[in-house]
Amino acid sequence: MKADLEEGADVAEHPQGGHSEIPKKERKLLGVHLERWIPLGSWKDALIGDYDYTFLFMPKWRYCRNHKVERLPPFFAVNEPLPLLLALILGFQHAAAMVGGIVLGPILVTASNTDPDAQAVMACPCRSGAYCLSPGITTTQIVVGVKIIQNYQAAGHTWNEAYGTFLGTVMVCSFVTTILSFFPISFLRRIFRPWIAGTTVFLMGVTLIGAGLENWGGGDACADGTSLCKGNGSVQLPYGSPQYLGLGAVCFLAFFLIETFGSPFMRNAEIILALFIGYAVAAFVRADYKWYVATTEISNAVGGTFLWVHAFPLGIIAEGILPFIIGYLADAATAIGDLTATEEASGLPNEGPEYDRRIQGCLLADGINSCLAALGTPMPINVFAQNTGIISFSMCASRVAGIFAGTLLFLFGIIGSISTFFAYVPNCVYGGITTFLFGSIAVWGIKVMTQDGIDRRTRFIMAVAVCEGIGVTISPKWATNNLWNVSETAPSGVRAIRNSRVLVLSTGYVFGWVMAVVLGILLPYEPDDTVQRNKAAAAAAHQKFLAPQHAMDSKMRDQDPHDLQPSPKLQELHADHTA
Repeated sequence: MKADLEEGADVAEHPQGGHSEIPKKERKLLGVHLERWIPLGSWKDALIGDYDYTFLFMPKWRYCRNHKVERLPPFFAVNEPLPLLLALILGFQHAAAMVGGIVLGPILVTASNTDPDAQAVMACPCRSGAYCLSPGITTTQIVVGVKIIQNYQAAGHTWNEAYGTFLGTVMVCSFVTTILSFFPISFLRRIFRPWIAGTTVFLMGVTLIGAGLENWGGGDACADGTSLCKGNGSVQLPYGSPQYLGLGAVCFLAFFLIETFGSPFMRNAEIILALFIGYAVAAFVRADYKWYVATTEISNAVGGTFLWVHAFPLGIIAEGILPFIIGYLADAATAIGDLTATEEASGLPNEGPEYDRRIQGCLLADGINSCLAALGTPMPINVFAQNTGIISFSMCASRVAGIFAGTLLFLFGIIGSISTFFAYVPNCVYGGITTFLFGSIAVWGIKVMTQDGIDRRTRFIMAVAVCEGIGVTISPKWATNNLWNVSETAPSGVRAIRNSRVLVLSTGYVFGWVMAVVLGILLPYEPDDTVQRNKAAAAAAHQKFLAPQHAMDSKMRDQDPHDLQPSPKLQELHADHTA
């Protein structure tokens, strides 16, 4: 009996008294070890457990002086089983935090397509849940993808042909990430400096904020003010109308209320909750007796859809290869940082062979999943940083919650009414949400930039990269008009190189990444002794500045209390005044 217990056998109560041994290997369902997924014991342990559910759902009043710090729930390790109810709740929490980022990117890319059915197809979250159960749409490819689709349409091609060319190009370029996964982690850390990745992510967020503001004002198609804005249901008003700005501001108000008073569950899912609140307000208000939401189309949506319902003619556009490769390199750099942060939140070591294996597996999964995503018609995908915060809040790093999240995303995509629901989000509401979302991306880039410290050399390189990246974002025609004019009779290869150069120089985060990498190679490192000497000189100057104050304080402490009495003259004046 003792030997069996040491080997891991459990003891269960026999119906007729006594105990009977039930080895773990017999606890299987369809060949799966149940103890790896749910805690075995009573029905309560398997279904509910003893988790403090009020911690997740109880709103907080943070302005009360007697506000007490709540008791943290127990920590669930990576391979620890979860009760079914807790796994479902935490899985839905992960899925809700990802849905907003998954659907808003494709909606931005399909903004130039007037077919709502195509937008519904692109907004399906099922593709993200189907591939690796925990990715999100990569935002680095959105900017270049929008420009390529617009340029392709301007050349006389249909939207389907333009989007198919975009898919084919990102599918070919995705093998860059796959190849990187076979390099040792020491090499990857040398070429993917945090400040380079942070600068790229920051510029990407700055570039996308403009697109969010345009949709907030009514839509990017009417931002020039020459036409009325479409894409807001039956309401068509001039760009920047107060009705549009007000509905977008409702989303910002929802962000503030959720961040201030929301429970941990609500704060982790604030993007999708703010979208629901703004969507609900838009559905109940009208402008000139017209509705902002097309409720008829949503109610007529099919109940379920197949995973692949539409095909696009795949192609490759030469001018987009270099920008997409740069985007995948930036994704790889941020993926390493995201995975490292997730490991810290999950209690896993950040060094050793297991850490190297996880990093390489992450890059390999990103490359393969992006290729499969292009074949399945959605946009390329990569790891999501939002889930790291959920792990820290909920104290749950169990893989079971991630599997439930991927399953829920898969179901969200199959249910046709959900994708149609996201396809008919008014532009003004969508713009208010994405403006905050893209601002969060920019702030995340700043955090990545500063995580290893900034010396003089790094500060100079970042200043050049940021000024060039933001500059071409504000004035994109700076390098597109007369820098390199090519005639129509020039060879196609020359025109492709010229167009690729224009696309690189007019895309802020791509241009900034190129400048950061080139200067990082050319600019020599400062000697370590110089850096340390500068720090020592600054510390010495600080101490010299504080030395007189410390000397005065020391003198006051060492004086006899009788020496601190007023002078006789002051005592005499005080006595006369009292008399």
